[in-house]
Amino acid sequence: MSLQYFGTDGIRGTALQAPLSLEDCARWGAAWSQVGRLARVEELFIGWDPRLSSEPMRNAFVHGCGMGLKVTLLGMVPTPAVAWTVQQATQAGRPSWGLMISASHNPPEDNGLKGFNGDGEKLEEAQEAAIEEAYRHIEEPTTILGNPAKATLEPWLKHLGGIDLPADFKVVVDCAHGATGPAAKRLIRGGQIRWIGETPDGRKINVGVGSTHLESLQAAVAEHGAELGIAFDGDGDRCLMVDSAGQILDGDQMLWLLAQDRMAAGDPPPGVVGTVMSNGGLEQALAEAGLPFTRTPVGDKYLLREMKARGWDLASEASGHLIQKRIGPSGDGLATALSLLTALLHRPRETRFGWTFKPWPQRLVNVKAAERKPVEACPRLKGAMGDVEARWGTGIRQVIRWSGTEPKLRLMVEAREQAWVDQALAELEAAARTDLGL
Repeated sequence: MSLQYFGTDGIRGTALQAPLSLEDCARWGAAWSQVGRLARVEELFIGWDPRLSSEPMRNAFVHGCGMGLKVTLLGMVPTPAVAWTVQQATQAGRPSWGLMISASHNPPEDNGLKGFNGDGEKLEEAQEAAIEEAYRHIEEPTTILGNPAKATLEPWLKHLGGIDLPADFKVVVDCAHGATGPAAKRLIRGGQIRWIGETPDGRKINVGVGSTHLESLQAAVAEHGAELGIAFDGDGDRCLMVDSAGQILDGDQMLWLLAQDRMAAGDPPPGVVGTVMSNGGLEQALAEAGLPFTRTPVGDKYLLREMKARGWDLASEASGHLIQKRIGPSGDGLATALSLLTALLHRPRETRFGWTFKPWPQRLVNVKAAERKPVEACPRLKGAMGDVEARWGTGIRQVIRWSGTEPKLRLMVEAREQAWVDQALAELEAAARTDLGL
């Protein structure tokens, strides 16, 4: 199914410009309302991050919804709070959808619309296609305004519970000037905590801070003499960590820690879901532990589908989206941080960080291009991919794909030897640039 506007994480682009201008947002609101009514949805929960464009976009979207759906505003909240609230409302007999206005880890000038279904998971492609079709045919949104209700975040916070750290536990927490700060300060308590970017700020969100800019966290961990650093992204659906030496603990390593913690408690996960970007070292470690592992395309909606199909409850992306179905319906950075802190405190202090697997050498190169030319239509790149496979066989793995949210061709190579990675990427990048006219 070909979609024009929806990518792997909703509709994303430059805020207040097509297809996210205020007029567009009103049309999207009308389209969401129309398709939601046909699906017998009764209520739409809306949250947003602190970007300066978020509230104007929300107002326009609600204007477009009109009285078609009951709209309930959750406020400036992390994305997982929207997903969890929608799931709870639907399970309580009020069929609901959710909308998060956020561009996740992207810079302040971007924004987006993320839709959630009644299970608290991303909308299915058929639902996204129906919304796009309605959007294209709506000439002018309704001017009959509904009266949005407001809901509190307290049930979600109570559900997560929080953690009280030992008095001597030093940790640095980076909230990226995003939506997570107020909740994180309530849930991560005690110890000796140094906060970075805990104040929501639409001008600073993800700027030099957060899970995509770990340099600030690494420096603060060293300066503070902390055991651990935790970083969220702007909307709080992902989390990454660094250890006391500043080494990054990505989603693969964090998943491995949670799997080990559950095995130690006599409650091993039935299996684990990763993506094509998950490191081969994780797959090897899980195999040696006797835990089944499978890969999906990149995107949490693909993880969730595979989890549902297999009845598994644990999945992650290396980027820090970690899903624990026992805790919530989707990726939740705060739930991840709380679970990992708990798992670390289960371990003796002297071996607290002796659990990581040895990753295979892996490197990602992004090639930015004006046009998303299909990989199949890139003859030099296809030829280079074939040459790499013929040369190193099963000793190397390559993943070539377009980003779902940005005009970037992602070239990932992983191999048993670093030299293989570097040589293969040099050949693939040169071929890609030729095909893309760069």
